[in-house]
Amino acid sequence: MTNHFVTHDTMVLERTYLASPSRVFAAWADPAAKTVWFTGSEPDEFTPSDYELDFRVGGREFTRGGPAGGDVYTYEARYDDIVDDRRIVYSYYMLRNDVRISSSVTSVEFVPDGNSTKLLLTEHGVYLDGEDKPEDRKEGIGQQLIALGEWLARS
Repeated sequence: MTNHFVTHDTMVLERTYLASPSRVFAAWADPAAKTVWFTGSEPDEFTPSDYELDFRVGGREFTRGGPAGGDVYTYEARYDDIVDDRRIVYSYYMLRNDVRISSSVTSVEFVPDGNSTKLLLTEHGVYLDGEDKPEDRKEGIGQQLIALGEWLARS
């Protein structure tokens, strides 16, 4: 018999970017921008085979891919609330191959801070059967936020 259990976690990540809230928000809303920083631009790390972004309340975001020869990860999100330049709320699940590993609700807030934007990302995660771990998710999202900063600095 398989041992089924859940692990709950809430993480709050805060980053400050030298860019206006509208510019940081746009990096989340524009598929061309988000593909670069969200799915990873290093082919050795993660190669998306599919990516879709329908950025509107009720819209879907979907990506599937993984490292060459490795596991395939699927991410599917639905946007629950969007306030331009201020906040995004979405819920999503993840699969590794065909195994559901987590389900989460996330809010991203864009707070003006002088010439910068303070981004507050709060995620309430449910990690399933030990297939995923809060510390791994925190590291992964942290890497995405670093990539977002790099993208903003280059653009």
